[in-house]
Amino acid sequence: MKAALYTRVSTARQNTDRQVTELNDYARRNGFDVVYTVCETVSGTHNKYERPGMGEIFELAKRKEITEVICLELSRLGRDNMDVRQIILELADLGVCTHVVNRNLRSLDKHRRKDSVTMMVLGILADLAQMERESLVERIVSGQQEAKRQGKHIARPKGTVKSTAKLLEENKKVAEYLKEGRCSVREIAKLCGVSPNTVMKVKRTLGELV
Repeated sequence: MKAALYTRVSTARQNTDRQVTELNDYARRNGFDVVYTVCETVSGTHNKYERPGMGEIFELAKRKEITEVICLELSRLGRDNMDVRQIILELADLGVCTHVVNRNLRSLDKHRRKDSVTMMVLGILADLAQMERESLVERIVSGQQEAKRQGKHIARPKGTVKSTAKLLEENKKVAEYLKEGRCSVREIAKLCGVSPNTVMKVKRTLGELV
């Protein structure tokens, strides 16, 4: 069984040493031959197409050069539950089993069929992601209505074409950093992989809902 290890941190201030050590130990205990190790520094809000290391994992899977992908926890695969679910399902369709070490989850059972427990967990994650998005939209609409009652102007910023709800839905992490108030616009843009202009649009939009 040939395995690829996938590790990820969000910023250059962190490192993947602990993840690599624990995953190598796990592979050794289970008799896997580690043939590739990914150590990425990229925000978990980026989808798999925006992460070169994850792209390499899929190329190896398509070429049948690996049978296992091992990560320490689901959040290392990504912060978007729907994207994480899709990654695991697509790898399973390629015959590659994803191992989530800290939860003792495997996407394929010993017969190399999709594991029912893991699939149930992934389904729950997808449902939670959908609920989170719906809740966000409800909060935005409620905020808009309250702003209107107070006579505030809530039109879209000049030059934007996306609705307020869509802008915030697509930039949830940006909004979270802005609400914390601990990072500059440029720092948030770098952390989230977006332009400073996008961060400013989200900032203005949030200001209209206050």
